[in-house]
Amino acid sequence: MSAQEFIKNQVENFTLPLSKEQFVQLSEMENSLIIIEVPFKDYMLTEIARIVENNNAHVLSLTVLPVGDDSTLLVSVKLDIPDITAALRSFERFGYKVVYSFTKKGEIDDIRRERIDELLYYLNM
Repeated sequence: MSAQEFIKNQVENFTLPLSKEQFVQLSEMENSLIIIEVPFKDYMLTEIARIVENNNAHVLSLTVLPVGDDSTLLVSVKLDIPDITAALRSFERFGYKVVYSFTKKGEIDDIRRERIDELLYYLNM
């Protein structure tokens, strides 16, 4: 594929809406979502990416939405990890306001549930 064909293909993919199959494929890859509120003057994509990557995660998608009088941004970050606790703590430590977070339930929840059950069993002995 030539460079021109690649560019044309990327532009077409960007301008066309996602098909159902593409959307499902993207959704299956994404394990978690964090939405943070950032003052426009403090928004730095490199810092957000650094915080995510320092927590052993990768940014799969990032969307920025100006809010109100454009002095504040909502930044939606989709990650590839199921447990975002460390990332949430890092965002809060660096002064970002976490507005919303979502994690798909899975292995992490099961492990935590097992550990809590073991602790309660031990305490009841």
